[in-house]
Amino acid sequence: MKIKILLDSATKQKLLSQNKSITLDWQNDIDKGVIIKNEGMGINLCYYAVFNEDNTFEYDTFGIEEREGNCVSVVLNQENEICLLKEYRFMPDKYFLSCPRGFSDSQNEKRIDCALREVREEVGDFRIIDTVDLGNLYQNTTFFVKPIGVEVVKIEIDKKIEINEDQQSEDIIAVAFYKPNVIKRMINEGEIECLITLGALLKYFSYVENK
Repeated sequence: MKIKILLDSATKQKLLSQNKSITLDWQNDIDKGVIIKNEGMGINLCYYAVFNEDNTFEYDTFGIEEREGNCVSVVLNQENEICLLKEYRFMPDKYFLSCPRGFSDSQNEKRIDCALREVREEVGDFRIIDTVDLGNLYQNTTFFVKPIGVEVVKIEIDKKIEINEDQQSEDIIAVAFYKPNVIKRMINEGEIECLITLGALLKYFSYVENK
């Protein structure tokens, strides 16, 4: 299970002095208005000034820019049951039931390619039955500049899934498929708390009801 350590100046200096092999990926580029960036993950935290319609300064803030290929997938099996992962998220320090999602490997990786790669890594080997692009989802309209994509990925897969090393490395401890009415009950009872997952499921249920 992953853990997090707050990198204040003293902790960062101590960490780097104790382990010379550590390379921190986050850098800054203040000249370009980038407070901090991670080129490997394709994330920029950019600095902005906000003005009103009279061109009067109001406040400064930041915006998070991510790659356009990032996406969350609603994964269905051959019986139209919906896949949820049980995974540990170290930032809020708790387990969540969530849809597979992830970062694109590069600026050139398309959304569907990112979706299929992440599903294979987080769910397991499968045969593709169908895919549907459900458009965009803004996970937070205060700070995120770009949306993430929402894909439906229908697959043929063995229901009994053994957790492998790739899944363990992502802190995934269970992969299961649920009937849609069970998913809705879980939402109503507060068992699904991941906002990205809730948004993706809402788009999927709306798509099913209106197609």
